Amino acid sequence: MQRNQNVELLTTNTSAQRLVIAHLNQLIEPNDFTATALLELMSPSELLTLIQRQDFVPQGLKAQVDQILGFKPSSNMAQDLKVALTRWRKRLSLSNPQAVLDMAARHGGGLLLNTDPGWPRQVDELNLGRPLCLWWRANNPELLSGQQLSRNVAIVGSRDASDYGDQVTFDLGRTLALRGYTVVSGGAYGIDASAHRAALSVDQWEHPNPATISVMAGGIDRLYPSGNSNLLNQVIARGVLLSEVPPGTTSARFRFLNRNRLIAALSRLVIVTEARHRSGALNTASHAVELSRDVAAVPGSVFAPNSAGCHRLISEGSALLLTSPQDALRLVGAESVAQPVQEQLNIEGPTDRLGRDEGMVYDCMSFARGLVIDEISARSGVPLIQTLQAVGQLEALGMASTDGRTWKLVRPAA
Repeated sequence: MQRNQNVELLTTNTSAQRLVIAHLNQLIEPNDFTATALLELMSPSELLTLIQRQDFVPQGLKAQVDQILGFKPSSNMAQDLKVALTRWRKRLSLSNPQAVLDMAARHGGGLLLNTDPGWPRQVDELNLGRPLCLWWRANNPELLSGQQLSRNVAIVGSRDASDYGDQVTFDLGRTLALRGYTVVSGGAYGIDASAHRAALSVDQWEHPNPATISVMAGGIDRLYPSGNSNLLNQVIARGVLLSEVPPGTTSARFRFLNRNRLIAALSRLVIVTEARHRSGALNTASHAVELSRDVAAVPGSVFAPNSAGCHRLISEGSALLLTSPQDALRLVGAESVAQPVQEQLNIEGPTDRLGRDEGMVYDCMSFARGLVIDEISARSGVPLIQTLQAVGQLEALGMASTDGRTWKLVRPAA
């Protein structure tokens, strides 16, 4: 009963409205600019009625749609009003909105509309590419209201991740999750899976936002890929699973590409940890750039094909160079970051201000075993008199000590 009450708090639309949207969602593929343009001119129920009137195209409507699109599609283009209506009408016999709503409910999920309190407002920045609706699965539906742009960081990359990519991704994801940031990804093998696992590795999650969000390319009833079903069930248990296609929909290449724009829109920062030259992760980064989101990429070996895409993003100026979790925290404006990477690079080491002789002597001495002056001189190549002067200087700086016969290094205080 409590779970149903929570859902009602997040969804305020009537069942009739949900049926209309679910019906349209079965007829219209996501990221359809023509459909969105029409919904700026009429209500969802009016659009559904128009689609149901076979072979009918209202006079003057095309010009209004073209004006919103910003160009005049030719009669054979997908964005043309008549072409679009024909495309949607072909699916009328296949649509069963009540069935998909029931299917979502059986899987512990539901339909989220853009007028619901739990709707993530940042996806509306996609303008004509904004989603008509979102299907969700979450053990705690209240987490739907925690999908805040300021707390979401996407981590994406190759499906065939290397050990290096997995390690970097896990380190980044866990660091961000420990600071209360939601890790957003696509639930795929490789980098996506490592990102979700990193967020889920934080046991004590006491934040109103979900630990992780997985955006599916298929229906929420089809945990894809099947090899990640256990992981995706953990996402449902502690986070949120989202899709903009109705239950029962299979994944397809074009749906993965459509899905990528949602990952970018949901997140304030998109991190690419590993990507080949033509990786789908680059598509996500491209959407993020268009949305004025921050993009960062992790460098790798120049010989590693899995890092070629990251290097391309960095060299083109599309992504910032990210070399540590502290870089990521700095980019999202996290307070009390230990020390940004550049500051760490500027910290002086213990030997940075030593002279040439002192530095050479220091390098050949040991913290564990004392050496006599003759041995230090022989090892360093510094003449005996200058070696005596060097160890004396090191002792004055608190970097070396003597027992009267041998000399060894002193570790700096913590």
